[in-house]
Amino acid sequence: MNIEAITFDFWNTLATDSAPVEVREMAAKRMTQLLKEAGFMVDCDNMMKAFALCRQHCYFCQEVKGIDFTPREQLDWIMDYFEIKPEPDLWNCLFDAYTTTLLEVPPVFVKGLEGILKELAARFKLAVICNTGRTPGWVVRKLLSKQGFEQYFNTLVFSNEVGVAKPNPYIFEIAARVLEVQPGKTLHVGDSLITDVAGASGAGFRAGWYNPARVGKEVECDVVIRDFSDILKIR
Repeated sequence: MNIEAITFDFWNTLATDSAPVEVREMAAKRMTQLLKEAGFMVDCDNMMKAFALCRQHCYFCQEVKGIDFTPREQLDWIMDYFEIKPEPDLWNCLFDAYTTTLLEVPPVFVKGLEGILKELAARFKLAVICNTGRTPGWVVRKLLSKQGFEQYFNTLVFSNEVGVAKPNPYIFEIAARVLEVQPGKTLHVGDSLITDVAGASGAGFRAGWYNPARVGKEVECDVVIRDFSDILKIR
Protein backbone atom coordinates (compact mmCIF):
# COMPACT_ATOMS: atom_id res chain seq x y z
CA MET A 1 0.00 0.00 0.00
CA ASN A 2 3.02 2.30 0.17
CA ILE A 3 2.15 3.48 3.67
CA GLU A 4 4.25 6.01 5.62
CA ALA A 5 2.04 6.43 8.69
CA ILE A 6 -0.60 4.52 10.64
CA THR A 7 -3.22 6.16 12.85
CA PHE A 8 -5.31 4.25 15.35
CA ASP A 9 -8.67 4.60 16.97
CA PHE A 10 -8.37 4.12 20.74
CA TRP A 11 -11.62 2.65 22.10
CA ASN A 12 -12.35 -0.90 20.96
CA THR A 13 -9.19 -0.87 18.88
CA LEU A 14 -6.15 -0.30 21.07
CA ALA A 15 -8.16 -0.86 24.25
CA THR A 16 -11.57 -1.98 25.47
CA ASP A 17 -13.40 -0.79 28.56
CA SER A 18 -12.89 -3.52 31.16
CA ALA A 19 -16.07 -2.80 33.12
CA PRO A 20 -18.15 -0.10 31.38
CA VAL A 21 -21.26 -0.38 33.55
CA GLU A 22 -19.27 -0.49 36.79
CA VAL A 23 -17.21 2.53 35.76
CA ARG A 24 -20.34 4.56 34.97
CA GLU A 25 -21.99 3.46 38.21
CA MET A 26 -18.91 4.51 40.17
CA ALA A 27 -19.04 7.97 38.59
CA ALA A 28 -22.80 8.26 39.12
CA LYS A 29 -22.57 7.29 42.80
CA ARG A 30 -19.81 9.81 43.44
CA MET A 31 -21.70 12.58 41.69
CA THR A 32 -24.98 11.89 43.50
CA GLN A 33 -23.13 11.86 46.83
CA LEU A 34 -21.48 15.21 46.05
CA LEU A 35 -24.83 16.69 45.08
CA LYS A 36 -26.57 15.33 48.20
CA GLU A 37 -23.87 16.83 50.41
CA ALA A 38 -24.55 20.16 48.69
CA GLY A 39 -28.30 19.84 49.32
CA PHE A 40 -29.46 18.53 45.93
CA MET A 41 -31.58 15.38 46.02
CA VAL A 42 -30.61 13.24 43.05
CA ASP A 43 -30.57 9.42 43.13
CA CYS A 44 -28.12 7.16 41.34
CA ASP A 45 -30.71 5.57 39.02
CA ASN A 46 -31.71 8.94 37.62
CA MET A 47 -28.06 9.91 37.29
CA MET A 48 -27.42 6.76 35.23
CA LYS A 49 -30.44 7.67 33.07
CA ALA A 50 -28.97 11.13 32.52
CA PHE A 51 -25.63 9.54 31.59
CA ALA A 52 -27.34 7.37 28.96
CA LEU A 53 -29.25 10.28 27.42
CA CYS A 54 -26.13 12.43 27.42
CA ARG A 55 -24.15 9.64 25.76
CA GLN A 56 -26.77 9.40 22.99
CA HIS A 57 -26.50 13.14 22.36
CA CYS A 58 -22.70 12.88 22.36
CA TYR A 59 -22.77 10.14 19.70
CA PHE A 60 -25.22 12.19 17.62
CA CYS A 61 -22.95 15.23 17.73
CA GLN A 62 -19.89 13.19 16.78
CA GLU A 63 -21.25 10.72 14.23
CA VAL A 64 -23.88 12.90 12.54
CA LYS A 65 -22.57 16.45 12.94
CA GLY A 66 -18.84 15.69 13.15
CA ILE A 67 -18.38 18.01 16.12
CA ASP A 68 -17.30 17.12 19.62
CA PHE A 69 -19.55 17.25 22.65
CA THR A 70 -16.81 17.71 25.21
CA PRO A 71 -16.81 16.25 28.74
CA ARG A 72 -17.31 19.79 30.09
CA GLU A 73 -20.33 20.28 27.86
CA GLN A 74 -21.62 16.87 28.90
CA LEU A 75 -21.48 17.76 32.59
CA ASP A 76 -23.29 21.04 31.91
CA TRP A 77 -25.93 19.07 29.97
CA ILE A 78 -26.40 16.66 32.89
CA MET A 79 -26.71 19.51 35.38
CA ASP A 80 -29.28 21.22 33.12
CA TYR A 81 -31.18 17.91 32.97
CA PHE A 82 -31.55 18.08 36.77
CA GLU A 83 -32.02 21.88 36.72
CA ILE A 84 -29.01 22.28 38.99
CA LYS A 85 -26.50 25.13 38.79
CA PRO A 86 -23.57 24.06 40.96
CA GLU A 87 -21.08 26.53 42.38
CA PRO A 88 -17.62 26.45 40.73
CA ASP A 89 -15.98 24.34 43.47
CA LEU A 90 -18.77 21.76 43.35
CA TRP A 91 -18.71 21.76 39.53
CA ASN A 92 -15.00 20.97 39.58
CA CYS A 93 -15.54 18.07 41.98
CA LEU A 94 -18.39 16.75 39.84
CA PHE A 95 -16.23 17.00 36.71
CA ASP A 96 -13.45 15.04 38.37
CA ALA A 97 -15.93 12.34 39.43
CA TYR A 98 -17.43 12.24 35.94
CA THR A 99 -14.20 11.93 33.96
CA THR A 100 -11.51 10.13 35.95
CA THR A 101 -12.94 6.79 37.12
CA LEU A 102 -11.14 4.99 34.29
CA LEU A 103 -7.87 5.78 36.04
CA GLU A 104 -9.06 3.48 38.83
CA VAL A 105 -10.62 0.82 36.60
CA PRO A 106 -8.41 1.04 33.51
CA PRO A 107 -9.25 -0.45 30.13
CA VAL A 108 -7.75 -3.68 28.79
CA PHE A 109 -5.21 -3.12 26.05
CA VAL A 110 -4.73 -5.42 23.06
CA LYS A 111 -2.59 -8.43 23.91
CA GLY A 112 1.03 -7.90 22.88
CA LEU A 113 0.42 -4.23 22.07
CA GLU A 114 3.81 -2.95 23.19
CA GLY A 115 5.75 -5.31 20.96
CA ILE A 116 3.51 -4.50 18.00
CA LEU A 117 3.83 -0.74 18.51
CA LYS A 118 7.58 -0.99 18.94
CA GLU A 119 7.97 -2.80 15.62
CA LEU A 120 5.56 -0.47 13.81
CA ALA A 121 7.25 2.65 15.20
CA ALA A 122 10.52 1.54 13.60
CA ARG A 123 8.81 1.51 10.19
CA PHE A 124 6.03 4.11 10.29
CA LYS A 125 4.96 7.32 11.93
CA LEU A 126 2.18 6.51 14.42
CA ALA A 127 -0.73 8.45 15.88
CA VAL A 128 -3.98 8.04 17.78
CA ILE A 129 -7.16 9.74 16.54
CA CYS A 130 -9.74 9.39 19.28
CA ASN A 131 -13.33 10.50 19.86
CA THR A 132 -13.10 11.06 23.58
CA GLY A 133 -16.69 10.83 24.83
CA ARG A 134 -16.80 11.02 28.62
CA THR A 135 -13.04 10.51 28.97
CA PRO A 136 -10.99 13.62 28.07
CA GLY A 137 -7.73 13.41 26.19
CA TRP A 138 -5.53 13.95 29.23
CA VAL A 139 -6.98 10.80 30.85
CA VAL A 140 -6.30 8.70 27.74
CA ARG A 141 -2.76 10.12 27.59
CA LYS A 142 -2.25 9.07 31.20
CA LEU A 143 -3.55 5.57 30.47
CA LEU A 144 -1.16 5.22 27.53
CA SER A 145 1.75 6.69 29.46
CA LYS A 146 1.23 4.42 32.45
CA GLN A 147 1.58 1.38 30.17
CA GLY A 148 4.63 2.84 28.41
CA PHE A 149 2.78 3.08 25.07
CA GLU A 150 2.79 6.87 24.56
CA GLN A 151 6.48 6.83 23.55
CA TYR A 152 5.65 5.00 20.31
CA PHE A 153 3.26 7.67 18.98
CA ASN A 154 4.33 10.79 17.13
CA THR A 155 1.11 12.54 18.08
CA LEU A 156 -2.20 11.98 19.87
CA VAL A 157 -5.29 13.76 18.52
CA PHE A 158 -8.36 13.94 20.77
CA SER A 159 -11.74 15.28 19.72
CA ASN A 160 -12.32 17.23 22.92
CA GLU A 161 -9.07 19.12 22.33
CA VAL A 162 -9.56 19.99 18.65
CA GLY A 163 -13.34 20.56 18.67
CA VAL A 164 -14.19 18.16 15.84
CA ALA A 165 -14.78 14.42 15.88
CA LYS A 166 -14.55 11.47 13.54
CA PRO A 167 -15.95 11.07 10.89
CA ASN A 168 -15.31 14.78 10.25
CA PRO A 169 -12.35 14.80 7.81
CA TYR A 170 -10.77 17.75 9.61
CA ILE A 171 -9.65 15.64 12.58
CA PHE A 172 -7.87 13.29 10.17
CA GLU A 173 -6.33 16.27 8.38
CA ILE A 174 -4.98 17.56 11.69
CA ALA A 175 -3.20 14.26 12.30
CA ALA A 176 -1.77 14.12 8.76
CA ARG A 177 -0.51 17.68 9.04
CA VAL A 178 1.23 17.04 12.36
CA LEU A 179 2.71 13.78 11.06
CA GLU A 180 3.80 15.58 7.87
CA VAL A 181 2.47 12.81 5.62
CA GLN A 182 0.02 12.77 2.73
CA PRO A 183 -3.44 11.38 3.61
CA GLY A 184 -3.15 8.81 0.82
CA LYS A 185 -0.01 7.42 2.43
CA THR A 186 -1.66 7.10 5.83
CA LEU A 187 -3.64 4.08 7.01
CA HIS A 188 -6.25 4.58 9.73
CA VAL A 189 -7.26 1.51 11.73
CA GLY A 190 -10.42 1.39 13.80
CA ASP A 191 -13.48 -0.69 14.64
CA SER A 192 -16.28 1.71 13.68
CA LEU A 193 -17.60 1.59 10.13
CA ILE A 194 -18.95 5.12 10.55
CA THR A 195 -16.30 7.07 12.41
CA ASP A 196 -13.21 5.09 11.40
CA VAL A 197 -13.71 3.42 8.02
CA ALA A 198 -16.02 5.96 6.39
CA GLY A 199 -14.31 8.83 8.19
CA ALA A 200 -10.84 7.83 7.04
CA SER A 201 -11.96 7.23 3.46
CA GLY A 202 -13.71 10.59 3.39
CA ALA A 203 -10.48 12.29 4.46
CA GLY A 204 -8.45 10.56 1.74
CA PHE A 205 -6.80 8.12 4.15
CA ARG A 206 -6.46 4.42 3.52
CA ALA A 207 -9.02 2.68 5.72
CA GLY A 208 -8.43 -0.41 7.83
CA TRP A 209 -11.38 -2.06 9.55
CA TYR A 210 -10.44 -3.74 12.83
CA ASN A 211 -12.89 -6.63 13.02
CA PRO A 212 -11.78 -9.01 15.79
CA ALA A 213 -15.31 -10.40 16.13
CA ARG A 214 -15.04 -11.53 12.48
CA VAL A 215 -18.36 -10.00 11.56
CA GLY A 216 -19.22 -11.43 8.16
CA LYS A 217 -20.16 -8.48 5.99
CA GLU A 218 -18.84 -6.76 2.89
CA VAL A 219 -17.14 -3.47 3.73
CA GLU A 220 -15.48 -1.04 1.37
CA CYS A 221 -12.06 -0.54 2.90
CA ASP A 222 -8.41 -1.10 2.05
CA VAL A 223 -7.75 -3.86 4.57
CA VAL A 224 -9.67 -5.91 7.15
CA ILE A 225 -7.71 -6.69 10.30
CA ARG A 226 -9.04 -9.59 12.34
CA ASP A 227 -6.05 -10.22 14.60
CA PHE A 228 -4.32 -7.05 15.75
CA SER A 229 -0.90 -8.54 15.00
CA ASP A 230 -1.92 -8.67 11.31
CA ILE A 231 -1.02 -4.98 11.21
CA LEU A 232 2.62 -6.04 11.18
CA LYS A 233 2.07 -7.45 7.66
CA ILE A 234 1.32 -3.98 6.29
CA ARG A 235 3.93 -2.47 4.02
